[in-house]
Amino acid sequence: MVTKTLFDNYEGRDVYLYTLDNGKIKAGITDFGGILNFLEVGGVNVLVGYNSIANYVNSRSYCGVTVGRVANRISNSRFTLGGKEYSISSNEGTTCLHGGVKGFDKRFFDAEIKGEKLVLSLVSADGDMGFPGRLEFTAEFELEGKGIKITYTGLSDADTLFSPTCHAYFNLNGGGPVMDTVLKINADCYTPTDDILIPLGHTEKVEGTPLDFRAGKKIGADYAKLGGKTYDHNFCLNGGEAVKAVADKSGITMRVETNLPGIQLYVGGPSAQNGQGGGYGFCLEPQFWPDAVNCAEFQTPYLKAGVKTSYGVTYKFD
Repeated sequence: MVTKTLFDNYEGRDVYLYTLDNGKIKAGITDFGGILNFLEVGGVNVLVGYNSIANYVNSRSYCGVTVGRVANRISNSRFTLGGKEYSISSNEGTTCLHGGVKGFDKRFFDAEIKGEKLVLSLVSADGDMGFPGRLEFTAEFELEGKGIKITYTGLSDADTLFSPTCHAYFNLNGGGPVMDTVLKINADCYTPTDDILIPLGHTEKVEGTPLDFRAGKKIGADYAKLGGKTYDHNFCLNGGEAVKAVADKSGITMRVETNLPGIQLYVGGPSAQNGQGGGYGFCLEPQFWPDAVNCAEFQTPYLKAGVKTSYGVTYKFD
């Protein structure tokens, strides 16, 4: 069942919340920013979130949003495609982060209920934030048992870049600390970065580092070894189940599956004093590796003109 209710008014327009409920799990998505506002599993809201669009935007945390056109960072806000150099929107110093100043996270979507699915769509014009091609984009949300499946589809009239993601902040206890949540990440390697989180252009083994989650460990187990920083790293997925997370208090288990080659683990989060779900969480953002278009050894998030392409993620709960 999918229901529609008024959520907020932003920039003079009504924002609606679409609630998907199959009796096992319940999810709420807004038609501004494609925000995954809440996700209830066994009566527990496992997401950090806000009760107003202004709070989402002003937090600058990308909390719960649909990210596009390209997730994560593009160095110097420049790339070359088809022999042509493009200059794109800078919103983190000289870096383009999560699509630029006005990425998909700050757009109104058209919403359509198709049976038990919610389909959000928008058209990103040629030159939008500097990216080439008129891109037709959809984000489809569907409940499957005790899980939510999100499918992102892009179709462009010119060669372009395409790497959308879900920026949900999870707290499987429904609030409070997340450091005792156990993560198991199916990745032997990660992409090391410089001080502004731009990849160095190669991969390194997680073995012997605080990034080794292969056997499963608490988020906080090696946190002190990060040298005062937080987890904000791209893991190079091995294939199969990407991540398993187990809450220490609620007992909820989450499994993450994706057809994208990497996943960004970020631990922290926005203050949710004006919202729900607790103040801190962890993100598991499926993606092409950051700055891939500028790294010869990385797979580029290349979308060929006229070829409809889909990527997705499924979050399953036990």
